[in-house]
Amino acid sequence: MSGAGSYSEMNSKRVQKSKSKNLKDTLGKAAHTFVTTSLLMAINSVLIVYFSTRLYEITVEPIILLQVFFTNIAVYSLNKITDKTEDSINKPNQNTKFQKYFSISATICYSITLIIGILDGLAFFFVLLTPLIIGFIYSVKIFKNVPRLKEILGVKSLAVACSLTFTFTILPTLTNTVAPEKIALVFTYIFIQLFINVIIFDIIDMPGDKKANIKTIPLYLGKKRTAYFLYIVNSLLLIWISVCFAYGTCIKYLPVTVFGMLYSYVLIWYFTKNSDKRFLAEVIVDSEGILIATILWLIIR
Repeated sequence: MSGAGSYSEMNSKRVQKSKSKNLKDTLGKAAHTFVTTSLLMAINSVLIVYFSTRLYEITVEPIILLQVFFTNIAVYSLNKITDKTEDSINKPNQNTKFQKYFSISATICYSITLIIGILDGLAFFFVLLTPLIIGFIYSVKIFKNVPRLKEILGVKSLAVACSLTFTFTILPTLTNTVAPEKIALVFTYIFIQLFINVIIFDIIDMPGDKKANIKTIPLYLGKKRTAYFLYIVNSLLLIWISVCFAYGTCIKYLPVTVFGMLYSYVLIWYFTKNSDKRFLAEVIVDSEGILIATILWLIIR
């Protein structure tokens, strides 16, 4: 009897262990799907816009958040279509079963976004069209003798950071009156944060970018000097904070913006030393806006 009981107990443990492994695998696949389909980046972008409107001290319109969500799905889907060469090296474990859906999702999402933009007015339409135009010129070789933006040293990072920052910071001002100097301040903060994040991924993507002839800052400077460069760029936010203090702007939000700056220092330090941890970077770096917006919502009402 004791032998039968022992066997039953062992069998029960094996079943539980198998269920635990299956659950872990299912959650892992769900997480990879969530990241691969750009849903994480789209949600992160929505919350960056929310953060921008809090700095502006205005109310964000839900339709704007919807536009930003669909715009980011479309832009990143387009990017996945045009970056197959470098992605095959930089993301060897990426699930490719979604590849055929990227062109469909890009078309549908941008169609929804631009239709809403046209209904809202030409200003909305052109702001929403900007990431598509820059993304197209950035990724697609239009003329044989004219390089893509990503093939010009440093332009890749600037183009991506600028197009995203422009959308995130300008779109909310189309429904509210915001002082130009405050727009400039918020644009600068968001741009520096996004620029750093883009270059962190450039460090991770060095093997594929080199093969695809993409001229990135890390390939030119190397990892160590790129890390120093990013530390200097992030330290420019100290000047930003000083300007806010001097003019009494965004004062109550400074603790959150300081946290964002410190968080970027940690990201730079960690991923310049662990550039092989792509999926971890996609989760942590691409959710920075979610983290900051959550802290903002919890602490500052």
